[in-house]
Amino acid sequence: MQNTKMGLTLENKLSQKLMITPQMKQSLNLLQMPVVELLQEVNSILEDNPVIEEMESKQEEEYFEKDEFLEDLKKVEWDDYFQNDEWYYLPRDDEEVNFEKFVSSNENLYEHLLFQLTISDVSKEVKRAGEYIIGNITENGYFTLDPSVVADEINIGVDVVNEALSVIREFDPTGIAQTNLKDCILKQLHSFDINPNDIDFIAEILDNYEEEIIIGDFNKVAETLSIDMESLEKLFGYIKMTDPKPGLKFSSAARYVVPDVYIVERDGFFDVVLNEEGFPPIKLNSYYVKLLKNDSLDSNTREYVEEKVKNALWLLKSLNQRKKAIQRVVEEIVKKQYDFLKKGKEFLKPLKLKDIAEATGLHESTVSRVTSGKYAMCTHGVLELRSFFIKGIESENGEISTMNIKMQIRELTENEPKEKPYSDQKIVEILTKKGIKIARRTVAKYRESMNIPARSERKRNRR
Repeated sequence: MQNTKMGLTLENKLSQKLMITPQMKQSLNLLQMPVVELLQEVNSILEDNPVIEEMESKQEEEYFEKDEFLEDLKKVEWDDYFQNDEWYYLPRDDEEVNFEKFVSSNENLYEHLLFQLTISDVSKEVKRAGEYIIGNITENGYFTLDPSVVADEINIGVDVVNEALSVIREFDPTGIAQTNLKDCILKQLHSFDINPNDIDFIAEILDNYEEEIIIGDFNKVAETLSIDMESLEKLFGYIKMTDPKPGLKFSSAARYVVPDVYIVERDGFFDVVLNEEGFPPIKLNSYYVKLLKNDSLDSNTREYVEEKVKNALWLLKSLNQRKKAIQRVVEEIVKKQYDFLKKGKEFLKPLKLKDIAEATGLHESTVSRVTSGKYAMCTHGVLELRSFFIKGIESENGEISTMNIKMQIRELTENEPKEKPYSDQKIVEILTKKGIKIARRTVAKYRESMNIPARSERKRNRR
């Protein structure tokens, strides 16, 4: 392996940078957190910051609406931060929604993977092979059986087993069903925005320097790869970002997937309800607010209290903004994917983060944070919000989803003349007549991704 991929260059650049304050960083982190982590974080902050406390009654909010000192306090130095009267956080209390009927007590790895297989666009044979594979994935999340053994066991073709394995390896959690640690780590790294050259170095490290890694001889690794220690530490930092045992998060002792929102059908419409179960209504502690009114307060105490008040206000502001952002994003997703929610997966429409950003007025990065790692409970089960976003291709009737096109390609190959299977070009012509503009290489790519053999092999297999 040539070691010319990683090098150091010195250059002058003039650029503008957005300085992220600790409070802004906290706000972004809270936005991205799923509900379980958020509740843990809020409880931790409640223990650490005496200025913020639980409300004994939701009516206590009236105190803040009438307190003129709070208005003056807001104008002192935080005018750039706060524009609304968000001095408290009130979880939604929706008594009409029976959450118990939505949530099972736990979801193990088998159930989590099986659900994803159920909604996947694959043939019955692939699903049968997939069910067997999922049933034999270890607790850590690895699949170590030889595909030929599986094929013999369930009397099915090896190519079908390999297709099922490829499909499952794209499921959540990332890195699932890999054969070994290296493949598990590399699969996760490819899902991050990491330089491919760095991934190549990590692959070489995992292949050739296991002993050095175990005994901690990092200098030898750096010397052999001709890279400095700083670069090597960066690579190890990437490795630490991955989960070497992706299946363990679904063990009986681990945290299971909890919906962040519920999409509830009511009278033919869908209502979006945030999961705020367990969230207490919280507010500023009136004692510390009154303490700041004391002119005789010494400077050190005042500085301490003001800092705690500012942090508390940031938390309250961030929680309210998070709630509004999730509500807006999911409501817009529901509008775009109404047919899917009502009729099923074949009605999923092409959707991009950019589409939701434009419709809601939020930045695309905000939409990305809102949808990352969060789940919605709907009539089709618990779905990751990202699963509502799929690619599409232009057609005469508008954009059509790649899933829909793949389904059509599969249907064409399953029903084609046995003695004269369709070529990729023939499939292009059939789809073109339906108004779908698609290149032959795209058809070939989709066909290969579904492990559908080429025309010549399909003809040979059917003889």
